[in-house]
Amino acid sequence: MKKLILLFLCIPFFLTAQSKKQKVIFDCDLGDDIDDAYALAYLLTQQDKLDILGITTCYGRTDDRARLALKMLHETDQGHIPVFMGRNTSHIDKRANWYADQFSWAKGFDKIKPQSKPAADFIIEQIKKYPNEVVIFSVGPVTNFSDIIQKDPQILKKAKHIYAMFGSFDVGYNQKKPIDAEWNVKVDVPASQKFVQSGAKITYAGTDVTSQVKLSAENRRILKEKNTPLTNALTDLYQMWGHETPTFFDPVAIAMLLHSDLFQTDKRHITVDNQGFTRSSDGKPNAIIGVKIQEAKVLDILMGHYMNQKFALKP
Repeated sequence: MKKLILLFLCIPFFLTAQSKKQKVIFDCDLGDDIDDAYALAYLLTQQDKLDILGITTCYGRTDDRARLALKMLHETDQGHIPVFMGRNTSHIDKRANWYADQFSWAKGFDKIKPQSKPAADFIIEQIKKYPNEVVIFSVGPVTNFSDIIQKDPQILKKAKHIYAMFGSFDVGYNQKKPIDAEWNVKVDVPASQKFVQSGAKITYAGTDVTSQVKLSAENRRILKEKNTPLTNALTDLYQMWGHETPTFFDPVAIAMLLHSDLFQTDKRHITVDNQGFTRSSDGKPNAIIGVKIQEAKVLDILMGHYMNQKFALKP
């Protein structure tokens, strides 16, 4: 009887602890640049704080991106997290149809499958189910959000917040003026224009704060020697990516939620012009912009999570 009483006393505590987790959705173009993989890895290490409702893929070969996400989840024994494909836009131009080298890491993987529901429908469903509770991380082109707005112009206003790796505001990729037409914006300008005008609560992790966080050769060596499913996946994908030094554009967008004290922000009115440049203009603020970052501290935090995660090698 005492054990039964103790069990009932513990149930409210357990439910309270579960309810404190922030519900999140991760929208990504995994497989293009390497930073999406590091962002997903960071997200997976945060499940004591975050309830990952699902992963959605966007831009180009969304099926190959989903397969890549599914293999990462399988390798880390996180296959319970559902993956949804966004609208395939590989037909729009040669670049969108590019078969990224990273895709070959998951070629033929079929141990778990993506969900049949379109990504936009899944996001709408979750916002309706949990109004003002869902945070969305957007780290790719915002095509899925354009589809969401087309289906329901008001629904994004009911998301708790969106953290978007999107834009170049005061300085560009090289941390100097002039600003750049940032990749996620310029590859789908009409969608980007709809996104910034959606009325959603959005914090932009643009090149002003993301382009400073880089993974050195020494840190890459440390991760390679960790030898866990997560770090092995990152090492394999890094090698397939085929470039030298990764820039952590996308993990920074997640860090802006989890470690907001390491950022300086500014409220602004943001528009996107027809060439894909993000412009600050007079008007009522419709966005929060990251303008400064304590990059060394953010990198230390990311490395700490990658190194301290408990995903074990399968026997």
